Amino acid sequence: MSSPYHIGLYALVQHHGNYLMVRQAASTLPPGPYGLPGAALVGEVGGGVAELHLRRKLLSQLGLSVGEFTLSGSHTLRTSEGDVLLNLIFGTDYNSGVPNPQRGVIMEMQWCSLSDLQARGDVPEWLLNAARSYQEHLSATSSAGRTQGRSTLKWGR
Repeated sequence: MSSPYHIGLYALVQHHGNYLMVRQAASTLPPGPYGLPGAALVGEVGGGVAELHLRRKLLSQLGLSVGEFTLSGSHTLRTSEGDVLLNLIFGTDYNSGVPNPQRGVIMEMQWCSLSDLQARGDVPEWLLNAARSYQEHLSATSSAGRTQGRSTLKWGR
């Protein structure tokens, strides 16, 4: 008997050089002070289902609309039950929406620059690698007028 597979889908949302970090009540990502918005998808993936699911989660959990997704990283995790979870991290740009964290799901959210994340010392390497990968993608495809800020905006409950 085969068990269903779980794929964690997470978004690395960038806005003016800052990345959105959240602390969720439950996540398939390793525990720590910084995480990404998203959720687990159980079942078959195909035909853009993963991206559509992630887009819906960002809207329902945070009230945010985002742009096109670029696969920026991955992470595997073995649960205490022995299951292996595959987490896919998609980089994307913020499009619109007023941040409105869903109560009971998103405990905290903040925008952080890549340099701020690197300086903190407690950000997991898989998250830094995903941010660096997406930053390289942005640099390769950037147009004039993209700015790199160093501000930190924070919402919390």
